Amino acid sequence: MRSSKVDWKKLATYGVLLALMLTIPLFVKNLYVLHILMVAGIWIILTVSLHLLFTTGVLSLAHAAFMGIGAYCSAILTMKLGWSFWIALPMSGIISAAIAALAGSIFLRVKGLLFAVITFAFGEAVRLVFSNWPGLGGDAGLTRIPAPDPISFPFDVTVTFVGKMPYYYLVLIIVAVSVLILYRIEKSRLGMVFTYIEENDALAESAGINVQGYRLLSFGITCFFAGIGGSLYGHYHSYLAPDEFGVWTSALIFLLCVIGGPSSIMGPVVGAFVLTIIPELLRGAKAYAPLFYAVVILLIVFVLPEGLVSLPKRLRKWAQKSRKSLESR
Repeated sequence: MRSSKVDWKKLATYGVLLALMLTIPLFVKNLYVLHILMVAGIWIILTVSLHLLFTTGVLSLAHAAFMGIGAYCSAILTMKLGWSFWIALPMSGIISAAIAALAGSIFLRVKGLLFAVITFAFGEAVRLVFSNWPGLGGDAGLTRIPAPDPISFPFDVTVTFVGKMPYYYLVLIIVAVSVLILYRIEKSRLGMVFTYIEENDALAESAGINVQGYRLLSFGITCFFAGIGGSLYGHYHSYLAPDEFGVWTSALIFLLCVIGGPSSIMGPVVGAFVLTIIPELLRGAKAYAPLFYAVVILLIVFVLPEGLVSLPKRLRKWAQKSRKSLESR
């Protein structure tokens, strides 16, 4: 079982990366670059939260559905009920988590592939609700979702969400807080219990651990952050369409976790970041995106089974072997 000791060296590295991300808008004037970074940030929230569920040995194919629930709830609360975005944002996560708790109390009675199949069906059912409920815009979706309310600071400083830069910092802050919370959960005693369940759920249950209860808790936390990501997505794009929250999106989130490396929390971060940017660089070959993902998956399986996050370690080993080989000649 892994230790709950915090790796302060890694945290310092993450702090440096965060500081770098904070300064990017000061040097990068291309608004499209900020857009890509914001999209990557939302994907990071989704992949890292799904990673938490992986630690209990559960595979869900409904993550995009809970993202959609959060997105539509936040849009309805602000558009129909006139709520502030700053209240609708946490409520979107709470509502997603509550629905996950209700659904999970039934779904988690099974496990393994059967649970994945049930969540697949649930995700498709949610998408059909989005498509056929007139109050949600139907197939046409929802448009004109309002921007977050302005924030007033002392000394007559007000931040309005017009343009990319305020959104960029909003997404960056929420990504940083989400990753930090999920990291602390993973390294806590609760995270150790999750890992114990993933390693041997039968043994954990015989030791008196409520396996279904802990899995339900993990499912709820995971879907809370999915709802937060959905809220950010909807208010940033100001448009929602049902097909954006289909099973393919759930499968893509899962692939980003696996490709990045599911063994650590940085794996999903790397997977979401790299595999958001590279397809954008290949926009001219968008039709070949499925082929691109297939090739990447094959390379990961046969060359980097621990994911992209293990690439620096592999390169260091290769460099050391090469140096020793040259020295031995």
